[in-house]
Amino acid sequence: MSSKKETNSLPEIIASGEGPTIEFKKSDILSNSVHLAKEMVALANSLGGRILIGVCDDGTIEGMKKKKEHETHVMNIARDKCDPPLTPVFLTINVLNSDIYDVKISRYKTIPHAVKTDNGRVYFIRVGTTVREATPLELGTLFEANGEEIAKKPNLELYLIDAENNPTNIVNAKPVFTTVKKVNVPYPTNPFFKTYALTMKNMTPFLHEKKPSPELVPIKILLANEGQAPAQNVRISVEFPENCELFNKSEFEMGIYPTFKRTSGGLYRVHEYTSEATAWTDDLGNDLVCNFDEIYVKFPPETKEHKIKGRVTQNYHPPKDFEFNVKVEPEFKEVTEEVYEENIEKPEEKKP
Repeated sequence: MSSKKETNSLPEIIASGEGPTIEFKKSDILSNSVHLAKEMVALANSLGGRILIGVCDDGTIEGMKKKKEHETHVMNIARDKCDPPLTPVFLTINVLNSDIYDVKISRYKTIPHAVKTDNGRVYFIRVGTTVREATPLELGTLFEANGEEIAKKPNLELYLIDAENNPTNIVNAKPVFTTVKKVNVPYPTNPFFKTYALTMKNMTPFLHEKKPSPELVPIKILLANEGQAPAQNVRISVEFPENCELFNKSEFEMGIYPTFKRTSGGLYRVHEYTSEATAWTDDLGNDLVCNFDEIYVKFPPETKEHKIKGRVTQNYHPPKDFEFNVKVEPEFKEVTEEVYEENIEKPEEKKP
């Protein structure tokens, strides 16, 4: 809703300066929808309040002239960039022949509001005159602050899966680090067998399934919803120590062209050179579990115990953090591999 009116109280509010419920913004914030959404969400997640657009930080009135499309723009930001959507009251007030937009934000009633960003839904709060992202503890407090705890809600628990397929917080791994000793053997002297040997040497990588090396440890996770309501838009992040190397399961699939398609069924590294893996599922019903394909990890053998951090996020509920331990007992062995000599003795050519 909107209206235009003259007021004598607004100059007094401006003269008092910014505070926990009052924010001044120049008109250029209208071109930054995410920034404006942060301001609105932060007020909604705190005490509620007013954003005065057309006023500088020091209380100077900017001298803005109203445009009809600005109200629609602000209301669209409140609806499309905020989740759940906000419904502010939009007023246009004339002070000293300058227009000021008075955007009134009510405090949230049931669940806090988040801003939709490229990195997902982010919750903001207002502390004094500043806006900052809410910590997990602050966010948990927000969800319960209205004194009306939601009777039915999801409760997500993240586990590692051990070698016996049991959920656990501690995994014992026994990677095998192999040293290969190569022994040169001559090619067969018979031309037919020599050609066959060369052909098999070149085709072997394509004829056999590429299996994970024994020094890699498969890490598999299980997500359980132990609550009374379904979880929506669930995202899982698993962070390994920086000195670990990650390999997707798809890198070991059989065939010349391995599949790198990412689905909700697997745990995948975020980027090629990173120690973070991610998985997701759109929905997880209450009393249900979701298993994810493993990711392979190369743990440095000199470190015997590694800590893994996990985080689970979902719509309308605060994130949840987890911590796991992987105990490594490496084994070292040497194997012999026969390889054909590269330098083949060629027959002497007859001189003309």
